[in-house]
Amino acid sequence: MLRLLFPALAAALSPRLVAQDAGHEAAALAFVRSHCLDCHGGSTTKGGLDLETPAGGPVARLWRWSRLRDRVLAGEMPPPDAEAPPAAERQAFVAGVDALLLAEVPRLPPDPGRVTVRRLSRAQWERTVRELFGVEVATAAFPADDLGYGFDTIGDALSFSTLHLETYLAAAAEVAQRVFDGEDPARPTVRRLEAEAMRLVDGRGANLDGEVANLYSRATLATTVRLPRDGIYVLRALAGADQAGDEPAKLLLRLDGRELVAFEVGERPLREFMLRTPLAGGERQLGIEFPNDFYQPEHPDPQRRDRNLHVDWLEVIGPTDAAPVPAAAAWLHAVLGARGDDPSRLRAVVRALLPRVYRRPASDDELARATRLGQAVLRDGGLLVEALRAVLQAALASPHFLFRIEAGGVDGTPGAVVPLGGPALASRLSFLLWGCGPDERLLERAAKGGLTTPAGRQAEVDRLLGDPRAEALATDFAAQWLELRSLADRMPDPARFPGFDDELRASLRRETELLFLAVLRDGRDVRDLLDCDFTHVDARLAAFYGLDRPGHVAADAFVPVTLPAALRERGGVLGHASVLAVTSNPTRTSPVKRGKWVLENLLGQPPPPPPPGNDTLAGEAAIDSSRSFREQLAQHRERSQCAVCHVRMDALGFALERYDAIGRFRVEDAGGAIDCSGDLPDGRTVEGLGGLKQVLRADPAFVRTLATKLFVYAVGRDARPVDRLRLRVGVDELLRQGAVTLRALVLLVVQDPAFTHRVVEPR
Repeated sequence: MLRLLFPALAAALSPRLVAQDAGHEAAALAFVRSHCLDCHGGSTTKGGLDLETPAGGPVARLWRWSRLRDRVLAGEMPPPDAEAPPAAERQAFVAGVDALLLAEVPRLPPDPGRVTVRRLSRAQWERTVRELFGVEVATAAFPADDLGYGFDTIGDALSFSTLHLETYLAAAAEVAQRVFDGEDPARPTVRRLEAEAMRLVDGRGANLDGEVANLYSRATLATTVRLPRDGIYVLRALAGADQAGDEPAKLLLRLDGRELVAFEVGERPLREFMLRTPLAGGERQLGIEFPNDFYQPEHPDPQRRDRNLHVDWLEVIGPTDAAPVPAAAAWLHAVLGARGDDPSRLRAVVRALLPRVYRRPASDDELARATRLGQAVLRDGGLLVEALRAVLQAALASPHFLFRIEAGGVDGTPGAVVPLGGPALASRLSFLLWGCGPDERLLERAAKGGLTTPAGRQAEVDRLLGDPRAEALATDFAAQWLELRSLADRMPDPARFPGFDDELRASLRRETELLFLAVLRDGRDVRDLLDCDFTHVDARLAAFYGLDRPGHVAADAFVPVTLPAALRERGGVLGHASVLAVTSNPTRTSPVKRGKWVLENLLGQPPPPPPPGNDTLAGEAAIDSSRSFREQLAQHRERSQCAVCHVRMDALGFALERYDAIGRFRVEDAGGAIDCSGDLPDGRTVEGLGGLKQVLRADPAFVRTLATKLFVYAVGRDARPVDRLRLRVGVDELLRQGAVTLRALVLLVVQDPAFTHRVVEPR
């Protein structure tokens, strides 16, 4: 048996280490012989596991031991209907496997695996464009990103279609138009709005059929204009009047219904009236009002009997001030503002633009192609701004921007493991921690080889984590890991749960994101994500939880609060209504969903799919539907094929039953007082959310799972057994040192061979 599970590769190791490892393995094998082979050996291989068959290599062998260790520690194996091994034997088995893994996993050869080229997700595209050029472009029209292993950063899951290409081209054109807007304060844009083409919104005494608008009685004309940005504009009108009475005719200009200015209009012929004023960008409604009509038909002077206003046009000129340069785009405007003729300025912009957009140095051929594109626009009579727009649109539609194409730092034979090049490492770091492309400093550091050493990567991790842009770890990574994005799709029954609206959804999600950020920025132990004595609330959430809103803050401002004893359970993600809502049904809670969520997202132990015909209680004729839900699940567990998963899953889910389907606390439901206790397979009883937190916080599986989730999000593929083994040993070492921070887990991931190396693909 030992020879079957311990490969001949061990002969290459030192005799002392081999003997030590063999001792650990021999003890573990004794446990397997006593308690596992009846079901998993020889002719009996339940679950397809035959422990008498060689595992198939060092990684497979160690992975098998790791899985056996976890099942034994959780009390899932041997199964409930078998004789349980003594606690001392179980503990010795777990300790022996731990020692074996600690000794052998670090000696495994580096194997980074293969990562499919990744397209930028919608969030990454939007954030990268904002960081490069300081412009906001909504991506709601982009096709939705497919998820792989819970994340939108997985190369195998991120599809690309003609619809993607169409939306990327349109978005790139919008970005190019806004970045190179062509504004010139010395020659501002003039928008002429013909008065006779406006609509009459108030009054009836007007004639709009001629070349001017004739207002014979009190009347208002209106039209809509779109202004490119906030700025200083000039409003200029051409108007004249027929005078009557004891005051001149007035022309009143309105903006979005409010009065801007009133001009006194003299006798015809028409003349210009002008106002210089700041206006907000966007769609604005302009109005022309004739407020002081006068009509006295008996006046002795026929020329003074009727006061009328005649308006030819209204012009909106501007903006007349220089556009503010977004800080993010200062690098580009510095190049654009350089002296020289149009072709030389075009070449300078191309040389500066492509390396930033492509996130790596651009080749001479790439620079030449982009320059030729712009020169073609100039030869056809286009302006420099039009040439620059064409170059930028092409760059943003290029695969080198839309995809994260990673190259190694050196050539190698197919299948060889080589280090990633500096630009590729810079992109991996920035997309992991900022959710966007690298900044200039990170690219410069990569170009000088500053990311090739663990110390260099650690220095940049610390810099990036200290930047406000690291909030993307909460809004992208944590929001997907904890399934917060699902809140938008949750539709609780409005009759049972009134008031669950979009505003509350946003508050619930933000509370959990802020907890993650607090753990990150304050250097807290990651287990504070499970249990802590504080949270963050705005006015809406404070009322929802029954908290007095602290201080005098705006209704939508979040503030940290120390939880009172009565609400102490709210500390940690399992007490957040966000998680409690996404793990419920529209009309009631779901202990099964909640238990499954805990197993998958917090413990990294997703249950297998249910056997055919056992995926719902209703599908089982033997279940008595007149019983309580707890009793129905107990009946469900009596089926042997369901018991192994449900014993643990149901116990975890029932611990959360004192919180309803939208996360409100309760002590009873329609069936009476709520029983929130459950028995785990190892004999422990979980009592309510407080008890569940104690169980989870004491289980190293949570920290390992968080590390694995970060790995998957960062590398862009699922973690293979060899990856999980390396992460396990790394996390265990961190746990032995005491508190484990998010920074420590990030460093564990970015120093892993799967993050820093690649496998050379055949050409």
